[in-house]
Amino acid sequence: MCGIAGVFRFAGPVDREPVRAMVRALAHRGPDDEHILDVPQGALGTRRLSIVDRPNGRQPLVDASGAATLAFNGEVYNHTPLRKEFKSNGLEFTTESDTEVLAALTAHMGLSRTVARADGQFGVAAITSEGLFLARDRLGQKPLYWTEVDGLVLFASELKGLLVHPAVRRELDPDALAELLLFEYVPAPRSIYRGIHKLEAGTMLHAGPEGVRIERCWEPPLPGSAGLRHGLAEEKWVDAITTSLRMAVHKRCDTDLPIAICLSGGIDSSAVAALVAQSGRTKQTSFAVTFDEASFDESGPARSVAKHLGLEHVEVPFSSGQLPEVLAALESGMCEPLADGSLAATWLLTRAIRERGFKIAVTGDGADEHFGGYPTYFAHRLAKRARLGAGLLGRVARRLPASRQNLGSGYLARRFTAGLGHPLPRRNQVFLGAFLPEELASLGVAGNPWSTVDRWGAQVDGLDPQDAAMWLDQRLYLGEGVLTKADRASMLNSIELRSPFLDHHLVRLAASLPLKHKVRGRETKVLLRKALAPFVPRDIARRPKKGFGVPLSAWLAGPHRGLIDGLADQLDGLIRGDAVRALVREHLDGHRDHRRRLWTLVTLARWRSGPWGPRT
Repeated sequence: MCGIAGVFRFAGPVDREPVRAMVRALAHRGPDDEHILDVPQGALGTRRLSIVDRPNGRQPLVDASGAATLAFNGEVYNHTPLRKEFKSNGLEFTTESDTEVLAALTAHMGLSRTVARADGQFGVAAITSEGLFLARDRLGQKPLYWTEVDGLVLFASELKGLLVHPAVRRELDPDALAELLLFEYVPAPRSIYRGIHKLEAGTMLHAGPEGVRIERCWEPPLPGSAGLRHGLAEEKWVDAITTSLRMAVHKRCDTDLPIAICLSGGIDSSAVAALVAQSGRTKQTSFAVTFDEASFDESGPARSVAKHLGLEHVEVPFSSGQLPEVLAALESGMCEPLADGSLAATWLLTRAIRERGFKIAVTGDGADEHFGGYPTYFAHRLAKRARLGAGLLGRVARRLPASRQNLGSGYLARRFTAGLGHPLPRRNQVFLGAFLPEELASLGVAGNPWSTVDRWGAQVDGLDPQDAAMWLDQRLYLGEGVLTKADRASMLNSIELRSPFLDHHLVRLAASLPLKHKVRGRETKVLLRKALAPFVPRDIARRPKKGFGVPLSAWLAGPHRGLIDGLADQLDGLIRGDAVRALVREHLDGHRDHRRRLWTLVTLARWRSGPWGPRT
């Protein structure tokens, strides 16, 4: 796992000097080594977190034929069989690194066909005689940003790698600001800055004599499109899920380094922990965040699973007193605002993992989006009938009392009724987000947040609402929110996260699974629970979904009220002060729980004043 950056111009002079600063801005992604290679049209640089072939895997590197220069952030789990296959076909290899495999295959058959054969998580940059190529993994586990300035193409694993280049301007994109306020993240292809882009998951960029073009190199499978028969017996589906998950875990454990286990106490991370424990690895250690607030704390179930599996278990307390330290670290490290409240907890968890000497950790991310784990899927089923009584339901929901607990019923009811007036793709975002679309005008924000949502939404016309919502969650909430949080928090602590549920073979299998095997009545993840039940205690297999939350509501109204007292002034010129003050007043009075709105504004304000905020 690494950080990569570089500059490229197909014709004309290139100033390579800024690449050193670009790479050093990514030092946290790769503390083990720094290396920069000049090429005729530019330069590639890497900060390396050495995991595969630690003595000989230095990069960027040039393949044996001299045809491709490549820098790579990520892991390719099938690099060993690929090396054997192409070695028998005459390609030369001098190391055991996955980077050299990608470089050799790129020189042999191009980057598009190479990434189609690669099984893993990655952001790749390659320069050949045909120009610069950038590619990102299928689900977007590893990031890649790019921009073009006067014919010069710049790229980096994180936004900060571009912001240190003297030619890059920090001009806020109003549409991205609107997206952040509604969704709590900025989805690709935008970034928070105008003219700087995220490469979308599963796509490849080519910069050559005809300019820049982007093409899709992996099509996300729509439900029912993956080719397996819906008439398959339930037991066969269970066997297929179990076998595919075992293989996914095995690939992610194929390393001589110790692997930490992120354990929440839910069925997904618990099953991953069980399969890792069965791999026969030594030093089995799990980690879990704990809270004093009962509705947010999952330490009991996590502790129970660890004991059941015989794991050494490390509890990582997160008290309100630790919040300033965590926020300071995130403010200095996060180059784009991300308002997911669990970002702070994930940073604290991965710091503890790093302090114990680990470089790799496994998680259960992705199971809910692919196998139907969220209660919002039931809400979509009810939405068509509920729309007829939306006015009455809205009035009732507004009268429900506010609660500072995790996912209170009043909050859920108000979100449900607020989404009823929108088409499904937009409604799905309303269910999950911070501000409501109709609130943007009162905030003084004029951007259009819907272009990316509508583009993805056009592909789910005609699908069952629950299948459509799952697919949209994969593209947006998971790909642009959850995985961004996981990558930034972990890499700020130089930790590589691996999730078996993000294996693209397992994703395709989940797309084949009939809807009745995902959600049924009020039951979520129907067959996944059945497949995972043999690996976990019975009470864990039946445990309902509980989001990974942080008690921000109580903290903002109590010990950290200072974060919101001066919020209107901090956002002056960006968000209307009277709207901010009204939110603060209602939250402190207890009339409404505005935790998500206020946390989004706190995140925006701290980013704005921090080292990576806009500059005039």
